[in-house]
Amino acid sequence: MPPSSSISPRRASSTSEPAATTINNAADDVPQYTFGLLTDIQHAPIPDGYSYTGNARYYRHAIHAASFAAQHFQEEKVDVVINLGDIIDGKCADVLKWGGDGDDFVDSESNSYAEEKKSSSSDNSNGAVISVGHNAIDNVLQSLSAYTHGPILHTYGNHELYNLSREKLGTKLNIPFTKEECGDLVGYYSCLINNNNNNSNNNKSSSNMKLRAVILDSYDLCLLDRCPTSSQKRHRAHEILSKHNHNYPHNENSPEGLEGLSRRFVGFNGGIDDPQLEWLHSVLSEARLNNEKVLLFSHQPIHPESSWPTCLIWNYDEVLDILRSYSDVVLASFAGHAHKGGYVRDDISGIHFRTVEAVLESSPPIRTYAIVDVFDDRLVIRGEGDCLSDVYELDHVNNNKQQG
Repeated sequence: MPPSSSISPRRASSTSEPAATTINNAADDVPQYTFGLLTDIQHAPIPDGYSYTGNARYYRHAIHAASFAAQHFQEEKVDVVINLGDIIDGKCADVLKWGGDGDDFVDSESNSYAEEKKSSSSDNSNGAVISVGHNAIDNVLQSLSAYTHGPILHTYGNHELYNLSREKLGTKLNIPFTKEECGDLVGYYSCLINNNNNNSNNNKSSSNMKLRAVILDSYDLCLLDRCPTSSQKRHRAHEILSKHNHNYPHNENSPEGLEGLSRRFVGFNGGIDDPQLEWLHSVLSEARLNNEKVLLFSHQPIHPESSWPTCLIWNYDEVLDILRSYSDVVLASFAGHAHKGGYVRDDISGIHFRTVEAVLESSPPIRTYAIVDVFDDRLVIRGEGDCLSDVYELDHVNNNKQQG
């Protein structure tokens, strides 16, 4: 389980119509921004099953929960929706193996990718492979299409990479992948969040806070969808795992025998390379100069006390050091990947680190997601379903205020 935290056990029902928030704000105290948040939908057209550690997973219900969340986001007119990754499950790559049919999901694009994966695999002994990753993503995006009030910003996780290439993910999820000098694609980016209600809704705050979303690519350095012979990033990932995990390469996803934070060095995780670290420093520095505040989003958690060690970014410490030097800018960091969630407020910087509970592991009819209200002095997390609600004070921003 994740470390104990200060998350308050306040849960809102999401079993029928979108419920009223369980955290009420004064009528004259209105948020400057509001955004929707969900993670680890991991839809797949297969029967319900279990994780490798025995946690129940509801692959088909997840897409209905996502649809319900989108309707709620639209009704609330949130300014933006953030998907923290793993929109589909890795089992979409071979639905027959996991009890699915696949007949209604396969198209020519899926077939061609399945054949590509099959022909490049070193183990084709189990015969036919039906990959439905392309259509599964399309189906989830359709389920989210009820939300039209603002943009949906996506990051991606390991499960997308079990199914699709980064090029195809960029097209489907509108992730602006760029090619670094080494030739590998990376998908980190940032953008200002527009207050879409500013001129049309008198209930919105008149404050002039400028809020920037920074989306990290935590699978920058990794084994997944990187060429084994030519990718420099894959070579670095190979070196990292070879050094830190004695199970690699024969059992690359196993943390068996690893202790403490060393358990993060597994093949379903990744790290952040030097160019992205430099970019992050630059973006936060510019945000400080422009008097912007920042919310950080990534698939993998950053703070070691906000998650299980097996879910952390490999070089979380380097990322954390950068964030701590911009504690007057960074309000909070949100991540997925660790399905049961977690939270810690960093003792050094005061920045809040929240790992959001997964859509996938909430049994029907529970629907898990969050709506987050951004005030001058706090973030209010309105959790639905199994997502915990809480209030995060932002006193660290003023206490640590620096001159740019």
